Parts: sequence; structure tokens; C-alpha cells
Amino acid sequence: MIITDRLNLNLEFGKFVKIDYQVLDEICDFMRKEKIFKTYRPYSWDDTRFWLENNKGRREVSQYFTVGNAINFRFWWKEQDGRIAFCEGVKGGIKVNGALYMWRSLKICYNKEEFPILDADKISKISISDFKKIFQDDNGNIQIPSCEERVKNWRDLGKKLREYWGGEFYNLLKETKNSLYNFIQYSRQFRAFDDPLCKMTMVNAILHQGRGLIKFKETIFPGIDYQLIKQKLRMGILVPKGNVRNKIISEELLTESEARELRNACLQSFIYIMKKTHIPGDVIDNKWWFNRKMCEDVDPVCKNNKTAHLCLFSRVCRKKTQFKRPLENTRYY
Repeated sequence: MIITDRLNLNLEFGKFVKIDYQVLDEICDFMRKEKIFKTYRPYSWDDTRFWLENNKGRREVSQYFTVGNAINFRFWWKEQDGRIAFCEGVKGGIKVNGALYMWRSLKICYNKEEFPILDADKISKISISDFKKIFQDDNGNIQIPSCEERVKNWRDLGKKLREYWGGEFYNLLKETKNSLYNFIQYSRQFRAFDDPLCKMTMVNAILHQGRGLIKFKETIFPGIDYQLIKQKLRMGILVPKGNVRNKIISEELLTESEARELRNACLQSFIYIMKKTHIPGDVIDNKWWFNRKMCEDVDPVCKNNKTAHLCLFSRVCRKKTQFKRPLENTRYY
């Protein structure tokens, strides 16, 4: 049994989106046969441009992962003229975007000791101005949106870690006794990790297990990131209906109910893949997430016959590249 059954998650869909199970079965068949899914070991999250070195202690690495994942959501915003802008910039001499801009900023802050981001007491009291300084690019521009929501997450995380877990997330990790169910339930006490679909909790679990900080008894399921949803739309697995389809293509904001149903269907399709292929959810998440660079919004590699092979799913994807990443106002995704 996959743990989503035990969690009793509400994964209803059908009004705004459907799953094309013929396409989904083709994807499953492809994944069962593809060698990379049989031999791939989950990513270890030890690239020192973004995450802590291997000589750092388990407690420190766990705290770093959790502090980062507490603000690991929505890396885009709408400009006043209606254009969609994305989090990107040069940080520490490296041009990065999205979540990697966030992780790069945290690593630079950690290396230079600009702010004690691993100190629960300090982040429980962090000011908006101190937070924004961490995420300035090399030219002094703030390149991360929703700073107020992110600060709320850090303050709540720091306060509750200090009050209930001795200031360290690693104490919570040990208390789970390797149970993913316990990890999810304990994480729900934090504002950052109370998402009904467990997206940031799953990402945190994936990083902790990939780094070797824990081995969960149950199988992790993928975190429903908008990059994963976009690829499933383009593959033809997720089929949005009517106005929702038009909104995704034209980069209009989805309503809360439209976006939730899209994520429900996406997670349902991943659960289907896990059951059909017996491939662990963290492996599936890794392969889809790292494939995002091949499936850019504007210029995916499949538009050029010479580069199409770089996409892991190019042979089975329906290449519906008119779909962009789905947009919603949220503090989860």
C-alpha cells in the first residue's frame, strides 16, 4: 500500500481536468523498460553550490534542508503590466533561477555567515529587511517574491522548533523512527508544511533520504511541483478542460479549485505510475524534476530535432508545448 492511501488525501478531480489513461499506460510501459529507471540511485543533494558539504554534521544538514524547504514555493510573480516574471539572477557569480536561486542564496548566506539561518531562535525573529538581504542578487536586486509569506514560515518554523524540538529538526527526524507517516504528521505542525497534498513535506523527505539522513520504511511519493505538472500536461497525461486549458496556455491565474483539481489529478497519475511500475516515488520525482531544464516554458528541447533526444521522455511525449506552467496564488507550490 502506498502511504497516500493511509493519509486519506482528497484527490478528487474531473470537473476541470481528466487523466488520459492510454497515454499514462504508455508512459508506464516506457518507464518499466527504460534502464535508467532500474539503475538510477536517488540524487544525494550534495552539490556544494547549493547544499552543504559532505563533511557537515547530520543535524546541520537536516536543519539546512528544512529551512530551505520551508520557503520552497512559487518562484514567479506578475508585474504591473501583467507580464509573468520569474525568480532568476546572478548569485555568487552563478546565474540561476527558481528553487536553485533560493538554494544558492542560502548557501552564500551560510558560507559568509551573513545571517544565522540554522539558528531556530534567530529565524523565529527575522525581519523582512534581513530576509530580503539574503536573496539579493549580485547587483543588489531582490529576486524572490512573496517575502512576507516566506518570513511567516521561517518565524513559525523557528518558534516551534525551539519550543518542541530543542531547536533542531533532526530531533523530529529521529522521533519518526523511520516512519514516513510520522514524518508527515509531525511536519504538519509547521505552517510551511501544512499543505493538504504534502508537496514541501515530500520534497523535504526526498532531500533527507537522498542525502542518507534517514531511510523511510514507506515509499516517498512525488512532490507536486508546477514543473512536474507542466510536463504531464505536455505529455498528454493530464487533459485540462475548456477555460482551464485556455488559462494554462495564456498564463492566466487559475482559481484555487481549478489549481487544486489539477494537482489532485497529477498526484493520482503519479500514484498510478508507482503502482504499475514499482519505481520508488523519490526516483520518479528526481527524474521528472531534473528533466525540467529540457522542458522549458518557451524553448523546450523537443522543438529542435537535434536536441529532442535530450529529453528523457521525448519518445513517448505528445509534445503539447503550448502548455505553460500552471499559475496560482499560493504559499505551497
